[in-house]
Amino acid sequence: TDSPPALLSYGAKVELISKKNSRWVDYDQFHLGYKKLEKKNDELIKTIRLPRAKSKRHHYYRKVGTRKAQAISKVVMAACAETMGGKISDVKIAYGSVAPISLRCQKVEAMLKGQKTKGLDMSKIRKALAGEITPIDDIRSTKDFRLDVAQNLLEEFLLGL
Repeated sequence: TDSPPALLSYGAKVELISKKNSRWVDYDQFHLGYKKLEKKNDELIKTIRLPRAKSKRHHYYRKVGTRKAQAISKVVMAACAETMGGKISDVKIAYGSVAPISLRCQKVEAMLKGQKTKGLDMSKIRKALAGEITPIDDIRSTKDFRLDVAQNLLEEFLLGL
């Protein structure tokens, strides 16, 4: 759950190979469900490709766990954004450990595009995020804690723009 959010936020592609052929899959289409991949039984992952940035990006990655090393994640967030003229021109936000699979928060992204980086309505953004992720209670953490952390990380990222 630590790497997928970063791969999602960068728009990665995965090359799958078999004896018969090779094919490319967008990483956001690779994880179909819990332990279900867009990969046939005879395929292996050969390459993961990250697109080259066309302009300067703001990068963000945080993993929250019980301890600093060898911790199973409670929440993972990766994001990148491009700004132009004090506005968010492009943004990708991805989370792990807050849904059955790692996911991009496309509704929040759409809400943020074109917004000024200063004076964002954080309560509205936090509410939108709460509607897009589905944290659970389990042995590692509670859904309320995960939601609070996810919202706090998003706010920290946006304030850093």
